[in-house]
Amino acid sequence: MVIPMEPRNDRNQPFSPRGTRRGRRRATRWMVTCALLCALAVVTLGMGALVELFDLTAAAVAAVVLLPILLCYGVRYAVLSYAVTAVLGVILMPHSLGSWMFLALTGYYPLIKKRLDRLPRILAWAAKLSVVGVVLFAYLGLFYLLVMGGNGSFVDTLILGIGEGEGGAIVAWAAVGLMVFTYVLFDILIDRLLVLYYLRWQKRVEKWMGK
Repeated sequence: MVIPMEPRNDRNQPFSPRGTRRGRRRATRWMVTCALLCALAVVTLGMGALVELFDLTAAAVAAVVLLPILLCYGVRYAVLSYAVTAVLGVILMPHSLGSWMFLALTGYYPLIKKRLDRLPRILAWAAKLSVVGVVLFAYLGLFYLLVMGGNGSFVDTLILGIGEGEGGAIVAWAAVGLMVFTYVLFDILIDRLLVLYYLRWQKRVEKWMGK
């Protein structure tokens, strides 16, 4: 079942060709709301940076914080909000894994999830896991070149890049499995939140968002 993540059509869109005063006021309110949610998402990433155990969780929660923008305002505002949050997170917390994970995966994942879910179920999950694989191998490749200077084996890169040099290959592979498991839970969480949104929260959220 594909759950829609597009805003409902509204003849009073903020950037209408007529440029009415009402449209400009609505556009201003939408931008302010996006700014508030971006600030809340950055604060969430900051909490993950303070407690390293929750850095990946913070990256997922920050993406959920921005989800109402996609549901109410559409892709354009969602992409802008993701970009602002990701840039601020990396600039303010460059040593936090959560900030980089938000930039590389969780921040934009709700934007591509709706398209992947249109595929048959097996193909959809294959595509989703492929996204994780690409992000993981890109990270390991950069770590190998920038941190290890191009020296060492894949296992060494995995141990140092994922396992932080502790526990050997078994711990590193366990960490990779945990990341994939967390990613699957994140996907399921979005589905459950969307069901609750359309069944219970839609009117209240759209009223608060000025939709």
